[in-house]
Amino acid sequence: MEEIIPFHKVIGLQLIEMDSGTAKILVPYKPILVGDPRTNHIHGGVISTAMDAAGGAAGMTTLNSSKDQISTIDIRIDYLYPGKPEDILVEGSIVKDGSSVIFTQMTAYHPSNKELIAEGRAIYRVKRI
Repeated sequence: MEEIIPFHKVIGLQLIEMDSGTAKILVPYKPILVGDPRTNHIHGGVISTAMDAAGGAAGMTTLNSSKDQISTIDIRIDYLYPGKPEDILVEGSIVKDGSSVIFTQMTAYHPSNKELIAEGRAIYRVKRI
């Protein structure tokens, strides 16, 4: 995943776990991820990208071949607390897997103390060939 999507590589996303219907993405802290230098908080776009990646990776566990396709239809993210200048872990899981649409939920938190940063839901269109 890190090599296939160039933007994920720029941010530094790392797929650390992928199982049936679930995925975990690590966002290693780098100073370039800061959105507000006055507070040192992580940019919300980094968090939303990682959440979309985790939901999409969870959805990818349902694909049957490399020709299958998956794309984001809609995503909603609730930012609960600002991301601190440290690693972020994002977990995604499938809520419902339909024939052409997959519903997921995601959470983002700091692994050092399990402090929740954001939670979200996403819908993906899937085309299984």
